[in-house]
Amino acid sequence: MAEAFFKSQPSPGDIEARMGGFQSWIEVDLDRVGFNLEQIRSHTSVEVIPCVKTNAYGHGLVPIVAYLMRQGVRRVLVVKLGEALQLRDAGLNCGIISMDPLFSEEQYETVVDRGITQTVFSSERANTLSGEAQRQMKDTGVFIKVDTGLGRVGVRHDEAADLIEYVSGLSGLRLEGVYSTFTEEREFDEVQLERMMALDEELRRRGIDAGTLSMASSNAVFHFPEGYLDAVRPGLMIYGVYPEEEDREAGLELRQALSFKARIEQVKWVEAGESLTYSRRFVAPRRMKVATIHVGYSDGYPRGLTRKGVVRVGEVVKPVLGTVSVNHHVVDVDGVDVGVGDVVEVVSRDGENSIESLSKLAGIMPYSFCVGLNPLTPRVYFEGERPVALSEPRLVER
Repeated sequence: MAEAFFKSQPSPGDIEARMGGFQSWIEVDLDRVGFNLEQIRSHTSVEVIPCVKTNAYGHGLVPIVAYLMRQGVRRVLVVKLGEALQLRDAGLNCGIISMDPLFSEEQYETVVDRGITQTVFSSERANTLSGEAQRQMKDTGVFIKVDTGLGRVGVRHDEAADLIEYVSGLSGLRLEGVYSTFTEEREFDEVQLERMMALDEELRRRGIDAGTLSMASSNAVFHFPEGYLDAVRPGLMIYGVYPEEEDREAGLELRQALSFKARIEQVKWVEAGESLTYSRRFVAPRRMKVATIHVGYSDGYPRGLTRKGVVRVGEVVKPVLGTVSVNHHVVDVDGVDVGVGDVVEVVSRDGENSIESLSKLAGIMPYSFCVGLNPLTPRVYFEGERPVALSEPRLVER
């Protein structure tokens, strides 16, 4: 199914032709995604279930999952039912674990019909899912979410054995696993792990196979190998971004997969004393050349980069001048030979304008930077420096 997705894509030449008209676009190096996946696999011998929520952290859900399937990934984790349906509608038949709560009959019907593994943590929702599975005469996979101390959602750890025993006996349901989430505070994470192990021991005493036990997301992959259990659920690190500075010390080399490019919309000279952008946040100290880039915070270029951001223009890095607005920002291009239509990198894969560097400048987490990237921005996927896939949302069909 993954190969069928890539075979359905435009040819490299067609993709390059379409790129010629893009005002801005995101490029994703799939080889780097594969490299990061192998780094994680070299660090742990258990199953890797990538978290691909929020449009694969801004990288584009369907092409990323299709590529991960080609690399041997069997299951992925999503946070919205709509994400699961995107994958199914694209013809991808991997296992999909959905964390989205279900509220309508139609949603239960869809989960069963489309073969989606559903997260449950109450007998009421398990009963409803069981009833729908029986109505469709299908087996539906479930994961039980256990609250071992994070306090968001899940059945309490000291009540979980009874619920899991009950769910495992419901017709139409297939218990695939039990999972929880660490707080990422090491001392208490050890307490959470003890609670999960006590739960597993109690289930075994009752003769119940819990299936896949999982607690470790990116933070634990870096820092808490005792918490790997049967499967790890890496998120942002799959895409080559270290969530925290200290993660670099964990011994895993990651390579950022994403770059964000744009074409210069206008180049002009401004005189000393002239102001630029809202609130006159930049006043030219001298006669200088500036370029307007048609990318702003609606595209995911953070407002916090006002007067702080930097953009790679050719071989040099140049500062953002004044305010980052909804759709634009202005860059100093003094001393650089550029014109309208030339390509700049508003986000590079390394250096002063990498995701991590720009996140620090903007005062936000790399997570926030990535999930804020607008899904309407075209994304182009490369393997071996050849474009192999294209995500080009259109408001109007051609």
